[in-house]
Amino acid sequence: MSIESRSAAVKLEGVTKKFGTVAAVDNIDLLIEPGTLVTLLGPSGCGKTTTLRMIAGLEAPTSGRVVIGGRDVTLLPPNERDVRMVFQSYALFPHMTVMENVSYGLRESGLSREAQLSKARDGLALVGLTGYDERLPSELSGGQQQRVAVARALVLEPQVLLFDEPLSNLDARLRRKMREDIREIQLKLGLTSVYVTHDQEEALAVSDKIVVMNKGRIAQAGTPADLYERPADAFVADFIGS
Repeated sequence: MSIESRSAAVKLEGVTKKFGTVAAVDNIDLLIEPGTLVTLLGPSGCGKTTTLRMIAGLEAPTSGRVVIGGRDVTLLPPNERDVRMVFQSYALFPHMTVMENVSYGLRESGLSREAQLSKARDGLALVGLTGYDERLPSELSGGQQQRVAVARALVLEPQVLLFDEPLSNLDARLRRKMREDIREIQLKLGLTSVYVTHDQEEALAVSDKIVVMNKGRIAQAGTPADLYERPADAFVADFIGS
């Protein structure tokens, strides 16, 4: 048994999210092509995490539509969207082994117990953790815990994989290694991925497309080379160039 990709396009149409009178996200339109890694980049408070949470179904848009794989999911809860999120905090169950953590989401899949374990082992192999089945999260480094979180998401074969500042808890050297690994896995599986970070270097290293956000709006979207060489305005030039 192996892990397969069922990548889907993600489309945001006129999406706005207001908290009271404040627009955290202000009427954005965005198309994320199937099988690409798109990074939402910007300073704190620019709306990038709120945008990610609306794709995940953790926040409901005040107006606009979220479409995944051609299906309007705007009003659907997270468990009906076929997306998975990798959190900054890893969010592993501390009392469960690595194998139990990775296979947990497969319990309701209808697969036999042996098939669940086989798929979980494939997930661990994909992130370089073969042989770590019986360890507890407390026996792993931060980078290894994040790999377990990635494997747990991958085994469910989502249409879209979301990353919320996944490397910010790691030291600089490990962060570089992990971003290379995430990119390698994403390319290998052809998985549609949306990645949130405030780290320009990280965004330039992993992305097919970068969406620079400022004050709830899209300041510019393009390839890393486009943004670096042809910034649309002084804000993008300063943020990418710094």
